[in-house]
Amino acid sequence: MSTDILFVWAKALDIKIVFTELCSGLLGMADASKKLIMLDNSLKDKPRELKCVLAEEIGHILFPPRPGHIRYHSKSFLQREDCSMVKHIVAQDETKALDWATCVLLGNVDICRIKSIGAISLNELADHFDVEPWFMEHRIGYLRRKDVMPGR
Repeated sequence: MSTDILFVWAKALDIKIVFTELCSGLLGMADASKKLIMLDNSLKDKPRELKCVLAEEIGHILFPPRPGHIRYHSKSFLQREDCSMVKHIVAQDETKALDWATCVLLGNVDICRIKSIGAISLNELADHFDVEPWFMEHRIGYLRRKDVMPGR
């Protein structure tokens, strides 16, 4: 799956994508209510990272966050409030968006295929599948969770 196809999908879903300067360390933001994705300008020079971040942000539009998610990401939230339940909700929301994104970009990648590559590191696997290491790591985690669900 290419980044170009993700942009086509976003357009078909009436999602607006804007490149802008985001806060340090933040590469993407999605506002599901406005169907708006904001991507950091730095991604323009990083095609592989752009593809992964864009896929995840589209996932956030398709699976909107539940109440508390946006507030959780606000400055100083963790210092001000008891956030254990909100933290759990945010983790579930992030997982749902990333699960969707990895299934789209790595849908044909299963454990057998990963083993057949013969890679000895996460970085080698990420290079082989043209994704970021954090993205590949999530895919492997997704496959492990999927195998545990039916009792394998």
